[in-house]
Parts: sequence; structure tokens; C-alpha cells
Amino acid sequence: MKFDEIAKKTKELDLRIGEYALFGSVPLAAHRIRESHDIDIIATHEVYYRLKRLGWEEEQLANGRKMLQKDCFEVGDDWNFGVYNPDPSMLIKDAEIIDGIPVVRLEEALKWKKALGREKDLKDVELIEEFMKRKD
Repeated sequence: MKFDEIAKKTKELDLRIGEYALFGSVPLAAHRIRESHDIDIIATHEVYYRLKRLGWEEEQLANGRKMLQKDCFEVGDDWNFGVYNPDPSMLIKDAEIIDGIPVVRLEEALKWKKALGREKDLKDVELIEEFMKRKD
């Protein structure tokens, strides 16, 4: 998905800035590095439970984390993966606003992808680092 489509779908959720930020591979799409396959959201506890009450399906991942899913969206109220354990409120607070949508900073996505270390994430690490070099 291109970021224009991601932004349109996200705006339809009617969430407020300060309640959430897009994460996962969306920061790459926001900077036109590559498209994203889904829309990952880090949200406050309040938003997480509001969506759960609205019928979003909750799934427990292998690492014990819980995520809500609906259509192309995956929502978590934490983003703890192995050694990567950021403060969700800081991810949301420090997000950059792109086309009216809060997006976790690309530098933070880089840290997360390095920590995960999966093959697909290491490819993204290369793409992000190349983009940052060109940007400087």
C-alpha cells in the first residue's frame, strides 16, 4: 500500500493525534522508501480498549503480546519485541505528522527493525540507511 491509501484508511478510523501513531513498515511508506503490506498502529491503552469494545479481534502473538486486528490494521498498545522495549507514549508523542497522520519517526523504525533482525527487516534496514544517506 502506498502512503496515500494508508492515510485515507487511517483517517476513516477517526482517531485523534496524540492517541496513536503508525508504525511497522508504514514509516517507510510515508517516506516513499517502499510500500507497506498492512497498517500497524501503536495506540494508547484507551484507544486499544475502545477498538476492542467495538469488536476488533484480539490475537495473542507467540511472544505474549496482544494485538487487535481488523481488515488491514494491526493495533498494539506496546511495541516490545525482544531487546526493543520503547515507551509507547514517547513513540506517540514524538511522531512526525505526515499528511495529517502521526507516523513514528524513521529513526525509531530503524532501531526496531535492527532489533528484530529478521531477513525482511534487515533489507528494510539497508533501505532506510540508504535513504538517510541520500537525505543528508
